[in-house]
Amino acid sequence: MHIIQVLVVAFALYAIVRTWLRYRRGAMRAGESVVWTCLWTLVGVCVLAPGITQWFAGILGVGRGVDAVMYLAILALTYAFFRLYLHQRQQDQQLTRLVRQLALKDAERSREAAAEPSGSLRRIGP
Repeated sequence: MHIIQVLVVAFALYAIVRTWLRYRRGAMRAGESVVWTCLWTLVGVCVLAPGITQWFAGILGVGRGVDAVMYLAILALTYAFFRLYLHQRQQDQQLTRLVRQLALKDAERSREAAAEPSGSLRRIGP
């Protein structure tokens, strides 16, 4: 076994443990934890048995297994970036609506305060 295999498998195990610890703390849903565990397990298996990636590359019509993995990784990262961009854009729009609502409420309160006579006594209580 090569050092890179040991390092990648150790990291995959670490990532799996961290995933399930986050799930137990409630920072991650069960479905997300299962998906991430499957991903990290797949990483470990591909590192320990690189012939799997070569077989997969043959199915895809790519020359080498590492090329197939890189193509899929680039595709997955591009999609993840796209999803993050859309999520950030949605949060920006929600924040804009919230700030707008707060500004309108603040302006309405200021207008009401300006309309009240400043020297008059208000009745307190029943």
